[in-house]
Amino acid sequence: AIVVLENITKHIERGSSPREAAIYATNEVWLSVIVTTLVVVAVFLPLTMVSGMTGIMFKQLGFIVTITVVTSTLAAISLTPMLSGLMLRLRPQDIDKSKGGWYQRNIIPLFDKLDVFYENTLRWSLKHKKTIIFSSLGIFIASLFLLKFIGTGFMSETDEGRMSIAVELQRGTRVEETVKTARNIEAILNQIPEVKLYSTSAGSDDEGGLASLFNQTGSNLINVTIRLKDRADRERDIWEISELIRKKLAHFPEIVNYTVTPNGGMMSIMGGSNTVDVEIFGYDFDQTGKLAQEIKQKVSKLKGARDVVISRKEDKAELQVVFDREKLAALGLNSATVSTYVRNRIAGLTASQLREDGDEYNIVVRLQEDARNSISKIEDLTFMTPSGKKVKLKEVGKVKELWSPPNIQHKRKERFITVSVKPVGVPLGVLAEQIKKEIKTIEKPKDVIVNVGGAYEDQQESFADIGLLMVMSLLLVFIVMASQFESFAKPFVIMLSIPFAFTGVFIALFFTGTELNMIAALGAVLLIGIVVKNGIVLVDFINLMRDRGLELNEAIAVSGKSRLRPVLMTALTTILGMLPMALSSSEGSEIWKPMGIAVVGGLTFSTIVTMIIVPVMYAVMARHGERDKQKKVREQFKFLDK
Repeated sequence: AIVVLENITKHIERGSSPREAAIYATNEVWLSVIVTTLVVVAVFLPLTMVSGMTGIMFKQLGFIVTITVVTSTLAAISLTPMLSGLMLRLRPQDIDKSKGGWYQRNIIPLFDKLDVFYENTLRWSLKHKKTIIFSSLGIFIASLFLLKFIGTGFMSETDEGRMSIAVELQRGTRVEETVKTARNIEAILNQIPEVKLYSTSAGSDDEGGLASLFNQTGSNLINVTIRLKDRADRERDIWEISELIRKKLAHFPEIVNYTVTPNGGMMSIMGGSNTVDVEIFGYDFDQTGKLAQEIKQKVSKLKGARDVVISRKEDKAELQVVFDREKLAALGLNSATVSTYVRNRIAGLTASQLREDGDEYNIVVRLQEDARNSISKIEDLTFMTPSGKKVKLKEVGKVKELWSPPNIQHKRKERFITVSVKPVGVPLGVLAEQIKKEIKTIEKPKDVIVNVGGAYEDQQESFADIGLLMVMSLLLVFIVMASQFESFAKPFVIMLSIPFAFTGVFIALFFTGTELNMIAALGAVLLIGIVVKNGIVLVDFINLMRDRGLELNEAIAVSGKSRLRPVLMTALTTILGMLPMALSSSEGSEIWKPMGIAVVGGLTFSTIVTMIIVPVMYAVMARHGERDKQKKVREQFKFLDK
């Protein structure tokens, strides 16, 4: 709509009536408007076909942008000219701008000077093509070296003001001692002004309530859920507070292991954790456990590695009752009956409910603790046979003490154990590469396989999907422009603006300290459709000027001067539209901020550079007789008219 309206306004300023201007001005630029729309569609439509995490997150974006862009284009080439013909008025421009208003006296001369400056720059560039080409190539190559200083990640973590702490004490620690440590941890939290409230659970949970679904419980485990003040009401972010708590917990001698998870709780449980997971596949518990401990020791020494946790906990003591089935059968009993009896005496039986003030409380009946806290006392449990005879448990079975792993994980039908590492102050990709180097130095058993996965694996898969999306977008964009311009050279000239968009992305990410994650990479791909629009508008108008008989360099200079304002307007509307996203500091803004930074940086830099490199490359690749075909066609139509 900007391109159409700007051209109509220019025709009116030259003296055309609004109706004539709407017809002829739209006719001049409608092709470039259609092509720019098809180019944007060629980039966003493949988003609806991408698989994996990228497809899940951005499929709707592809559909919505495609539909809205097509609809807006139909309005731009039909509704906009119609309204322009009805609403615009013929106002001849004052030659003496000093007689006009403030805008005409101050702003218009600045625009005129900008037009003249750009025209002079173009004419100079056309005389120094080699200088421009090699300078542009040098800028692009230099920007590639910035990739060494830009970290890679999967998804940016958000500061939502929630965090969780999981603390493990020495195995066998009594609940009373665990509670004392929990109170000391709470004392630390009370000293942090940003903490709004917290909830602590310490020791085992015999009831097995809802919390036990999401947190491991035991006599030596502590779980703390913390809610911080709103982001606007605190100076430190959630990562600074997490690091402070880690340093405090490191001074507790009784703590064996601990993790501090920003945005913990439900999100981290549902797969929102941003960790590098070293997956160790193997059947033998001893082999995989020993290797996991060795990897943990080496990884813990790496810079930025925090909360290094082994998924398989230490073996847990348990009592197992082994029945003599022949004796059970002789007494008319079975294992299910006796097992239920033992369970009811130790774990308890819900006999009834107490109702008080509208609340209900379970009445659980079981033996007192001193009657069930040793193997000999459990073996002395007495129960009745169907014949009414009293039998002790030790008469029909034995109670054995065993050590067994509390959990056995499987993946692809194989046993595996995970060493999870959280990056803090270090990009996910950098930490993953360091971990890979450390793993190579460790001697591994023959029947054990080690794989680096977690969020790093998701990142690699997403980057592969985005790479495929980029290739598809480039091919579709080239095909669309080649069909419209009936040339292979012109699309190639226009697509030279794309590398400089990536240069702008690298520069923006480097100076803002933002990592190249899935969202930023998608923003870079979307730039393919955005940045080529400027080139299409410029090249299409150059073709029009050449068809009207202007010499090549003159057509380029005149077209550049004429198209500068609409190109700047279309670029600025996108840049200013994305600026709030790039500068946002509200809760949850960390997710989309990299896309805003990538688009603003890429579009700003590519607009500045491509306004020079595209006309220069057009001049290099243009042939003086290539527009003769159109000239012959026009002459043929003139002859038919006569």
